[in-house]
Amino acid sequence: MSCYFCEQIKSIRKTGSCDGFIAEFKSSYVILGHGQYFKGYCILFTKDHKEQLGKLSEKNQKVLYADVITVAGAIDRAFKPARINYENLGNITHHIHWHIIPRYKNDPYKKLPIWQIPEGKRKGKLTKFQLEEVKKKLKRFMQHCTLV
Repeated sequence: MSCYFCEQIKSIRKTGSCDGFIAEFKSSYVILGHGQYFKGYCILFTKDHKEQLGKLSEKNQKVLYADVITVAGAIDRAFKPARINYENLGNITHHIHWHIIPRYKNDPYKKLPIWQIPEGKRKGKLTKFQLEEVKKKLKRFMQHCTLV
């Protein structure tokens, strides 16, 4: 069975990048979330195929959580959202990953988790240039971190 994040990892290890690639940390990678309806939305996933947070050692859980917090901090500094949502589901893609989602004051769906917003409504309208600018801004705010 194919795993989306394992395919991204293969691309990163082969070419040094993948679609939406932003950063590499000790135990994870960060990519830009598809659509960008929520500007700055990122997905962080483990470097190795692991399916359950509870099956990671306590040390690895802490390292992964520190990566999540680092990404959230970069999103906060770069885009100043009103709130940041964190989602770790795994129902569809069985690979540990976090959706780190900025939510803004003008969000018409602020009472809903993003998964309850109709998919057609959460499609971003950023140009390729704008997407590159979002990635550059996030990378700049993550530079203070110890990246691999």
